[in-house]
Amino acid sequence: MIKYFNQQIQNIYASKRALAKEISQNENKVLLSLHPKFEELLKIKKQTELDIVKTKSKGIDVTDLQETLKVINADIKQYAQQNNLQFTPPYLCQSCKDAGYVDGKPCECLKREYYALLKENSSLTSLPIFRIEDNKFGNIDAPQAKGMNKLYSIMRNKVCDDFANCKWNNFMLSGASGVGKTCLALATADALLDKGISVFYLSAFEFVNIFLDKHTHKQTALARKADYINECEMLIIDNFGEEPIYKNVTLEYLFSTIDKRMANNKKTFICTRLGAGALISRYGEAFLSKFTDKKYSLSVGFITGENLRKS
Repeated sequence: MIKYFNQQIQNIYASKRALAKEISQNENKVLLSLHPKFEELLKIKKQTELDIVKTKSKGIDVTDLQETLKVINADIKQYAQQNNLQFTPPYLCQSCKDAGYVDGKPCECLKREYYALLKENSSLTSLPIFRIEDNKFGNIDAPQAKGMNKLYSIMRNKVCDDFANCKWNNFMLSGASGVGKTCLALATADALLDKGISVFYLSAFEFVNIFLDKHTHKQTALARKADYINECEMLIIDNFGEEPIYKNVTLEYLFSTIDKRMANNKKTFICTRLGAGALISRYGEAFLSKFTDKKYSLSVGFITGENLRKS
């Protein structure tokens, strides 16, 4: 689990515990009003505990008071059992008592909360759902079918199914419109999210706007996403090369982001309609090499073929 969500997770569980406590207090008031004898026992217990503390602070023996407390506790337990009284807060998760952890390990409820945050912050909820299993390239007759089918297999087996050991940090798909780049990126994002891996999917235009707001110190929800761009485990930038070039923003933040992500072993996936020459002209050869060096990158030549959007 990445640290980006730590504060949100803490807030969620603090709210859960506060709600359970509030409900419990209200229910307990009703119960005690129906059982005045039990309420009196609780008051005596509290007073006895205070007497023990005060007496002990004066250096006086508290053995008799401790024995009295044992008797009171036994009476309280007996009364509660006889009248079937329950004073446990109504936690939403009985396993972790709304703490999020059991024996120091994440509870299943915390995993569900974390997964919900991953989905919410992925920017995929407004996009069409496309899964690895939806790949049809093995069954269609298109010039790019064989190559794309192989890419689906690579992304499933060597990236999604073995993310922690994947040797590549950077991925680039360049090709003509409609050949299947975006569908493969969406399928990859979906498969990673299913495994609890954080993904942020956005267009290059959105990427630039996020850092433009950050650069101009605008305190917008968009600007706050800059941190997630750096921290998510897989960043996917679609329509790369179609974003505006703002002075001191576009190239500077793009290069900085890629360098920072590579240094922290984060993965970045780019989809573009630009070929190598146009990419070099727009971003420089040094930048392109980060996505074509086979030591840490997976890229293929410019993909041509049938425009499947017209099919």
